[in-house]
Amino acid sequence: MYGGEYRLTDDQIRFYEENGFVQLHNVLTAEEVQTLRAALDVAIADRDRLKANWGPREDEEYAKVFLQMVNVWERYAAIEEYVLGSRIGGIARQLTRSSAVRLWHDHALIKYPKDSKATAWHQDKVYWPMRENTALSCWMALDDVTVDKGCMWFIPGSHKLGPLDPVDLGKAGDEDLLALLPIGGRESVRPFIAEMKAGSCTFHHGLTFHYAGPNVTDGPRRAMVTIYMPAGTHYAPLAHLIGDRGNLTDGEEFHGPLFPIIR
Repeated sequence: MYGGEYRLTDDQIRFYEENGFVQLHNVLTAEEVQTLRAALDVAIADRDRLKANWGPREDEEYAKVFLQMVNVWERYAAIEEYVLGSRIGGIARQLTRSSAVRLWHDHALIKYPKDSKATAWHQDKVYWPMRENTALSCWMALDDVTVDKGCMWFIPGSHKLGPLDPVDLGKAGDEDLLALLPIGGRESVRPFIAEMKAGSCTFHHGLTFHYAGPNVTDGPRRAMVTIYMPAGTHYAPLAHLIGDRGNLTDGEEFHGPLFPIIR
C-alpha cells in the first residue's frame, strides 16, 4: 500500500509554486483510506486508555480545536507504511523540485463533532526549527470534508509574504486574518475553500496562511497530516517537541532515523 508514483503535471507544480498550495483528488484508494482510518481509531483508543498526551499540548481549549497526535508513524505499522510510502513523499519531492525529502513529522488531527472550535489562521513554518522556508505539509482527508465539517481554507500566494508572527492555536477563532496580514496584502484576500472527498488531499507550503472551521456535523473529521522537508534542510534552534529530540546543533543538516529520507 501507499507505494507507486502519483505523477504531477507541470501545471500542478506551477500552481503550487504560485499559490502556496495545491489540491489533489483520489490520491488514495478506498481500501487505503479504510486501513488508515482503522489504524487511527486504534491510536485514539490507545491514547484514551493510556491517558497519554501524544501532542504538544493538553488543555481544554486546545482540545476543542482538535485532538492532535504527533509521530503516530512510530507506534503503528499501517501508519508508518503510509507516512514513509513513496506516493505521498514523491508528491512532496515533485512539488519542492528536490531529489529526495525527509520526514519532519506526522500528526493526526481530529475535530470531534459539535463541541469544536475553529483552527486559527496561521502559518506553520514559524513554529518549525528550520533555516530554509521550503518544507510543506500533506493534509489527507480520511473523511469527506466540507465547510460544515471543518475543511481547510488557504490564502493563495500568502507564502510570498514571508514569516509573520505566530499565533496561539489554543485561542483559535479569536484572531482576525486581516489583522495578521501586512496592509498591502489585505485588499486581495480571497480564500480557497478545500472541500473534498476522503482519499483526496492538499499540499501547502509552510508559509501559506490556512484555517479550518469548526466541525458542526454529527461525525468526526479525521485527517492525517504529514510534513516533509527537502533533503539538505538545516536546523535552526527553536523550541519544538520534535526538533528538540534530534540533538542537532545550529546549522546542522537534518539526518538520522528520526527524520527518514524518502525518494
